[in-house]
Amino acid sequence: MPTLLRSRPALFVALLLAACDQTSTDPRSTQPVQFSRNVTIPDVQSQLVTGPARVEVSVVPGTLTARRVVIEQADQLTRPERVRSRVTAITAGTDTATLTLELGGLHLAVNGSTNLRPDDGDAEHEGMTSTDASAGGMALADFVARIQADLAAGRSPAVQASRQPPTQPQAPDDASFLAATLQLDEGNDHSQVQLNIAAANLTTNATPPPDAFLKLLGTSLELRVSDGTTRLQSETEAAEGAEEFHGVVKSVDQTAQTVTLLDGTVIHIVAGTEFAAREGDQDDHLTTLSAVQDALTAGKTVKTEGHGRVDSTNPLTIEAIRIEFEVAGEELPSPVMMVEFRDTVASVDVAGSTFTLGHGAVVTVTPQTRFDSDGNLRTLQAVADSLAAHVRVLAGGVATLTSAGPPPALTAVVVELRTTFGEP
Repeated sequence: MPTLLRSRPALFVALLLAACDQTSTDPRSTQPVQFSRNVTIPDVQSQLVTGPARVEVSVVPGTLTARRVVIEQADQLTRPERVRSRVTAITAGTDTATLTLELGGLHLAVNGSTNLRPDDGDAEHEGMTSTDASAGGMALADFVARIQADLAAGRSPAVQASRQPPTQPQAPDDASFLAATLQLDEGNDHSQVQLNIAAANLTTNATPPPDAFLKLLGTSLELRVSDGTTRLQSETEAAEGAEEFHGVVKSVDQTAQTVTLLDGTVIHIVAGTEFAAREGDQDDHLTTLSAVQDALTAGKTVKTEGHGRVDSTNPLTIEAIRIEFEVAGEELPSPVMMVEFRDTVASVDVAGSTFTLGHGAVVTVTPQTRFDSDGNLRTLQAVADSLAAHVRVLAGGVATLTSAGPPPALTAVVVELRTTFGEP
């Protein structure tokens, strides 16, 4: 995680503060503030009818289900789009590389113009010159070697990629993402996407759950609002002008409700600040300042990142809208390799809840597997009946790779089964 305000140079921040006539004594910092409100899927659909929106989506680790979706203020539409996730594979050419991410098997493209960074992020500030950026960057060969070494050692390197947003939101089925900046993001095990979207990215499900699908970069993420899995929010005007921050925690003042970063930036926890929640027992998130202090006292390194309003510049003080704390160096759970499959069905075991693809991979169907409504076969028994009648069955979808085999073993997250793909 970088250690400074990421998105605006200090001069811009100073001008912004002067224009708004805000000072560090502004009484708003002590008043309860509602930075966001819970919304419904129809609310989001109505908002997208009027134009594009920036969303920040956090994904439940190892799944294609959104834990939290935030519709941000319109001023965020011009900010860099970002993807972060853990890397499961990498291929490299002479001056290019492709990283496969845990998030839906998404591919990140890298070329000679990509600014490659270690886990410090100093060059990600928009105010830095190209000379400054290249001075602290990494060569492509070194970056690839670092990722390859981590993978070979059984570690799970994570990266964060950013790019300038296209003029219009990228089409939902377009999975391309060429990274303008790509940095290592040690300790991150929570996939997240910040992207501009349009109405076409959101579709409701006629037979919930899930309630709807949000398709980003060719990957469909489930929205399970009705059962409480997905939290759907829209930022209020109080969040307008928000900036992102990253850094390593130097100290905590629980009385003043502040966190000071190594670079001197002060993060102020105010009424309305939301802490990132834990995602299970192995999660390394800290959700209170007392827990952060305990970690520091134990000699651990704690990183933080978030989103907040600049309150003053001397020292740089940010009122946190959302904040996340992670303990650096903790052992992370193994990444979940998400793969796509598309092949004929060679055989099916209805009792065992599996089917075998033509190339030999065995796909397991669980109660959590979603049968795509585009398929004309909705059960394994229907597949068995079709095969018994000598009807060719095709299968496609997204699965987790549970064993490389041979034969490979997959657990289906989403599956489409039909006699012929493309039929109505």
